[in-house]
Amino acid sequence: MSPSRQGATTLLGAEGARELIAFLARSGPGPATVVIERAPEPGGPAHSLRLRRPAAEEEPAEPRLLDRHVLRLAPAPRREPGPPTPFFPPSTALLTYDLAALGACELPMDTALLPLSQQDALEEAVRRAAPRHVRIVVDLTREDKLQGPSERLLRLHDALFRTAKACAGLPALPESFVLVILGGIDADRVQHPSAGLFSGFAKSLALEWPDSSVVAVVHEAAALTDAEADASAESLAPQLLPVVAFAGGVRLLLRATRDPGAAAASPEPLRTVVAAGGGRGIGATLLTALARRDRPRFHIIGSTPLGTGEPEEAIGRQEFIRTHSTGPDRLTVREANAAYDRLAAAAEVRTTVRTLEEICGADRVTYHACDLRDPDAVREAVARIESVERDGVDLLLNVAGTNRAASVAKKSLADFRAVRDLKVRTHTNLKAAFGDRQPRRWCNFGSFVGFTGQNGETDYGSANDYLNTAAAYSAARGTGEFTIGWTLWRDVGLGATPIMRRFLAKSAQFTAMPTPEGIGHFLHEIDQAEPAPLTVLFGDAERATMERAAPGYLDFCRAPAPDPAPASGRAASSPAPVRPAPPDFFVDDIVDRGAGRLTVVRTFSLERDAYLREHVVNGYPTLPGTFVPELAAQAAMHLVPGRVPAVLEDIRLDAFLRVYRPGRGETKKITARLVESGRHESVVDVEVTGDVLAPGGRLLVKDRRHFSARVRLRDEPVTAPRWEHWDDQGAEPVADPYHLPNPAVLLSGVFVSTGDTRAHPHGRRARYVPDRPGIERWFSGLVVPSVLLDGLARTSVLNRSDGDWIPLAVPRTIRRIDLYDGHTDASLAAAGTRVELYSLPARLDLESAEENRSVAVTAAGDVVLQIKDMTGAVLGHVNQTTGEYRGRRNPAEETTP
Repeated sequence: MSPSRQGATTLLGAEGARELIAFLARSGPGPATVVIERAPEPGGPAHSLRLRRPAAEEEPAEPRLLDRHVLRLAPAPRREPGPPTPFFPPSTALLTYDLAALGACELPMDTALLPLSQQDALEEAVRRAAPRHVRIVVDLTREDKLQGPSERLLRLHDALFRTAKACAGLPALPESFVLVILGGIDADRVQHPSAGLFSGFAKSLALEWPDSSVVAVVHEAAALTDAEADASAESLAPQLLPVVAFAGGVRLLLRATRDPGAAAASPEPLRTVVAAGGGRGIGATLLTALARRDRPRFHIIGSTPLGTGEPEEAIGRQEFIRTHSTGPDRLTVREANAAYDRLAAAAEVRTTVRTLEEICGADRVTYHACDLRDPDAVREAVARIESVERDGVDLLLNVAGTNRAASVAKKSLADFRAVRDLKVRTHTNLKAAFGDRQPRRWCNFGSFVGFTGQNGETDYGSANDYLNTAAAYSAARGTGEFTIGWTLWRDVGLGATPIMRRFLAKSAQFTAMPTPEGIGHFLHEIDQAEPAPLTVLFGDAERATMERAAPGYLDFCRAPAPDPAPASGRAASSPAPVRPAPPDFFVDDIVDRGAGRLTVVRTFSLERDAYLREHVVNGYPTLPGTFVPELAAQAAMHLVPGRVPAVLEDIRLDAFLRVYRPGRGETKKITARLVESGRHESVVDVEVTGDVLAPGGRLLVKDRRHFSARVRLRDEPVTAPRWEHWDDQGAEPVADPYHLPNPAVLLSGVFVSTGDTRAHPHGRRARYVPDRPGIERWFSGLVVPSVLLDGLARTSVLNRSDGDWIPLAVPRTIRRIDLYDGHTDASLAAAGTRVELYSLPARLDLESAEENRSVAVTAAGDVVLQIKDMTGAVLGHVNQTTGEYRGRRNPAEETTP
């Protein structure tokens, strides 16, 4: 309350304005209600003004996609004891840095000892031996548990990778590849902190080499003689996970138990937070969430120099590369790309720092530029932090990480080290720098990959499983250290880049986690009254992947009394809805409805529809013409609910639907009219229109037509006809021109959906390669397999002309599209269904009206969809050999998408 002061200066009609402004401008916590009192006349009655802050509207919570699981070792008797087998069978190669660890074990005469030290000697020894079996013996008994992995141990880890890489180059992979980690666990079932380096490697290699027996045996024994029997039994035994442990004579396996956790009733606000990494990506997102909640003092340690914000950052990548790859001081394109990435990274970190300063105050955020792999640099940075934070650090976030996914056959040793060392050395250096003044809570950002492994991720799996075993060891000593095993974030971090989305789609199955859900999981974890040392987040997609890769493992993980609720989360007695709600990804609002007609609107923007940036026509993000069937189908299903699209006819693509720049949405009307309704079928005509506006907003053209189509709806999907696959005799590889740099039509990300493209004596062929994370992120609610349709339409252009020139075309009309069995892009990607694409006849001129046909077919021979009689407009050509682009001499007016 602000009482008036007798005799004080008044502001006349503006009395109370200062208090009102202060109340409105308050960004932090403050009173919800303020009362201002003023007496208009000295000695007169006071008037009151009550200001009340409105309660924030609660947005409906989205259902969570991921469940929190706690990882613990649990007894797991061997399922199928096999016949006795020697640990060193004939044709074995052995890698170890100390033969003394073998104890009294005798090696067969033909065992090849692999050298560690000499340049290329190890690789040559593998080539000469061509072993059928590989054994790696790791002795952790002399490794200091508090100092992190020694340089000698890291050299052995390097040699492990080099051995696997050399084996990958042999005519046949080894039948077995077994690691024994001596002293890797104690009698209390606590693993050595460095054990994860080797078990994480085994998890990923086992997925890369499914036909080899790859297993890591983490053993309490200090000598191989005491672990040999267990290791021999595991070498050829079927495994649920490729890592088992033995402590106190008990066989142990990591179990993932669903556990929501229990946050402290009233968690204390954090006062001081140190983030190692975190200036960009996931870390930046979570630091911002922490700032908004607790407003702590932040210290960010990062390897990116902040710089000052060079003007070059304002230009795009292509212009930057063009500018810097010419002239006397020109860079190579690769060097210019790297330079641009550095500028972009610095700009992103500066944005994060500014955001935190705006929330917490400029004096409460400090950025320490530091190579986290350099122990001296980290020690100096921590010393600076401790000099101002006399009360210590409440929370350390170990966020640093990088990823360079590739199989062991293709991965370089330099890349392997770069990925491993950033996480491992950062953790080790921070531990050493804080010494006996460790942060009160220590949160490592781990990965689902550290739990299960991942194709192409022997380095990333090693580093993340190291964070698991290091955290478990520290927690057992009473510290507050824990590791969160994140899965794929949908919008930020490593998994959000186009390259990673493509890789993850081809090599694993992850749930694309929305950012708000990720923030919720993070805050919930740091608020735990007693944090679990190891947690991992995963959902239905990951469960399906694990069940396919390791049948029975999830049964092992389930609690003795399984959750009686069905997987859908609905009570068993609850009836399913008679009519599911029509899809609405392309429906914002219904603005007009009458008898047999309906008009909906949809606003397209680069913020909302960022996938358009991956489909660029003549330099502008553009909706693919093959998405028009989806727009038409959704409008038709809103007009005639309960029926599904079976056929689309007379599709006309008259004008591009483009979004020209960020912040400028394009609103379109989609009008559906019922033209026929029968017992078995409804027929709906759909038209998509939009106003054409001048840059200043003046209306130029009202309701310009973009697209039109006819939709035939049925009660059930149509059963698929059969197709006889072509043999590949006479086929010739042809590069997909839409994936090659060109100014006409350039596709990336989720739209890179075809592989193995080739010309065929009967026509053209390709394979559908869906980007599952991208599809789940953007198109999980679509009813037409639109990405597949796009790839199938593009297969029709794979005709050479004038030698090596391939046309770049856009569709103009499609006479008919047939859909079968209710497939969608999401269902095909989730099931891992292999789909082959065919286009005929052998020679096709898309700009003519000749008959043609394109068919998408499962490996089992069932047709998924087919296109009949498509025409198109050729925008230019790309040379298969040189990559050169050649535009049309007399390009037609751009009237088609």
